[in-house]
Order: sequence, then C-alpha cells, then structure tokens
Amino acid sequence: MTQKCDVLVIGAGVIGVCTAHYLLEAGFQPLVVDKGEIGAGASYANGGLIAPSSWTPVTYPGVARALPRWMQDASSPVYAPLACQPAYASWWTAFVRAARPRRWTQATRTLRRLAARSVDLYRALAETWEPDCRFSTRGSLQLFLSAASFRRGARQARIHRAAGAAAAVLGPEAVRTRMPWATDAVAGGVLYPQDAQVSPGAFVQGLAARVRNRGGVFQTQTEVLEAEGAGDRLLAVRTTRGVVECEAAVMAAGAWSGRLGRALGLRIPVQPAKGYSYTLPCPPDFPDMPVALSESKVFVNPLGSLLRVAGTLEFSGFDDQLYPQRARLLSQATQTYLGLACEPDAVEIWRGWRPMTPDGVPVIGRSPRYRNLVLATGHNMIGMTLGPVTGQLVTRILQGEPTGFEARALDLSRFA
Repeated sequence: MTQKCDVLVIGAGVIGVCTAHYLLEAGFQPLVVDKGEIGAGASYANGGLIAPSSWTPVTYPGVARALPRWMQDASSPVYAPLACQPAYASWWTAFVRAARPRRWTQATRTLRRLAARSVDLYRALAETWEPDCRFSTRGSLQLFLSAASFRRGARQARIHRAAGAAAAVLGPEAVRTRMPWATDAVAGGVLYPQDAQVSPGAFVQGLAARVRNRGGVFQTQTEVLEAEGAGDRLLAVRTTRGVVECEAAVMAAGAWSGRLGRALGLRIPVQPAKGYSYTLPCPPDFPDMPVALSESKVFVNPLGSLLRVAGTLEFSGFDDQLYPQRARLLSQATQTYLGLACEPDAVEIWRGWRPMTPDGVPVIGRSPRYRNLVLATGHNMIGMTLGPVTGQLVTRILQGEPTGFEARALDLSRFA
C-alpha cells in the first residue's frame, strides 16, 4: 500500500503532536506516524514541569570529574553502567567537551530562550483551546539540602533576575511557608513564579484530538524502516504498513532518533537515557505547585487527585528492565525533602527513555542529507517544556521563515 501526504511527521509524542498542530495552523496537512501509540513514550509519564527559569544542561562544568562516580554508583541520580559505555564512547567525548564553561553557558542561554517562548505558546493555546490538562502558571519551587547547593541555586536566581525575569531566594522558614511539607533537612529554596505545570499525558492526547478534528491524520503501530530519496530530497519512507510518499518530513522520534537516523543515512547523536516516575494519590493538603528536589534531580507535580514524581537518568541503551533500586531513588528523595513515601501507595510505576544530546540542547533544523527533512529531536528531559516552541520552529523552517535563533545553536552541524 502506498500513501501520499503533504508533511510526514515521524513520532507522536509531545514534539510530533505539537508540530502537527502548528503545521495545520500554517495550512499544511500532516500525517503523523508512530511505532507505538500517541504519547505513549516519555510524553506519557514525565514530571510535567514547564520550566523556563531554572533549567540548565546536565553537562555542567566539571562534569568530567563526576563521570567515574556515575559509572560505579547505581544510586547516583545519573547512572552510566560501565558495561554499557563502549557504545557511548564518542557520545561521552562530545558530552565532556560540551561541559566547558563557555559552551555550557551558551547552551543554558539557548534553552532558557526556547523555554520562555514555549510558555507563551502554552498560554496562547490555553486561551484559545481550554484543554483539560491542568495547565497553570502557579510557579515552581526548587529545594536544596546542602548549603553549597543552595548558594549555587541563589546565584542562578540572581542571573535569572538580571535577565529581567522573576525569582525569589527563600530561607528555610520561607520555604516551609510555601511548602509546609518541606522537612528540616531542606536548607533553602528558590521560587520561580513564572514557571508552569501541565498534566503531560492529558495535554498530548487532547492536542492530538484537536489536530485530528481539524484534519490531521494519525497512524499508530507504524514503524519507519528506510528512506527513498533522489539527490538532496526525501521522496518517501518505507514503513511496516507500506510506503508513504511525502513533500516534506519531520523526524520527531525522540530517543529512537539515533537508530532511525542510521536507517535514513544520518548520524544523529541522540542516546536513550532511562528515567522513572511514580504516580500516586495526592495528599489533600499538598500545595498545587511543582517542586524540584535539586540534588536528587527529582520533580514532584500535583495533577489534581494524583501526584507525579519523576526523575533519574540511566545511560544503559534500550534496556527496558525496571530496576527497583533505581526506582526507589525517587521515593528516597521525596522522603528526604518532603517526608513523603512513594512506593506503598503508587498507582503506577513507569520507566521510559529520554532523548539525550551531548550538549543538552535539542536538534531543530534541516537534515544535512535531505533538505526537505527537518529534525526535531534530542529534547533531553524537557520535551514537555519545549513541545510548542519546537512545533512552531519546525513550521517556520518548512515555510522558509526566520526562526529567531542562530541556526548553529540548534542545528545538527554543531556536532560536526
């Protein structure tokens, strides 16, 4: 069977669905295909924190000193089992290079600009669509255990304020006023009142339904196998359900982008990193504000009657085993910071893969091989934050319009 479409979007997670939405707004007719179901990967059970304020790449300066510990300590928030590392060798080299102060600062600036624009787009969507996904802009609270981490957090807050945004540094008593659940172990916090939150699965499913109602087409359980091209143009892809001919295509395949890229003749430095989340009943007196447990790299987000706790990174390829020791890190973090145990009352324990680039910044730009193929992948742990802005940028690229970002900041060529 052969199908024809205007724009083929590969991937039905938050990036693919947001891209389909903005393509429709611009007059394109997208076909979205996915090897699984809509929003069934990392878009399903992530933390749901929309954070333009406080996000910085995992590739922080000095990360090279942390790598040996990550490779030996399974209780570390970031774990890189030594046995898996030969497959990651070139990726880790680029990762350490990206941790140099100048490059890290540039990456942080790019991410914050992307995130700030994305929050504005979320607000616009909420005004015109009224999605049932609990989107709100009540801000977020970062908590710190050690005095050193608190000082670093306060320094980031000052940088954020200097850029014209809002941030408030809170001592222990002020923290407990905002978050009565905070334990005596918490040394301080930073309040970012412009951050937002969303129920991730509900947002993706709701926006997908809106896309479908306006003429977009979704085809799930459809895996892309290889490409057919002529010169610098992609003409069609062969899938497990036949051939799809397209005028243009968008790769939004998340953690599978590296593997899919090889099938399309591209080298895309995206590696999967496994994360975990718990979903449990939300205590009735828990404040309706997302909380970042900083040293543990864990996020807590109230979703109505439920509470989502998400975090950790494990660089072990596509190993889909659920390791209780890794999952328990989330419960240990919530117990330490908030006096809240996860495991006994968990409604769901989930694990899935985040698409990690070496520098922590997504790849958004034209493919170097096929000029009508746009890459939209490698969103690390903030795909939910960057979904709308990515969809808007991809649409502008296909229209030949300026994106407002220096091309090399987001383009695949930066890894050449």
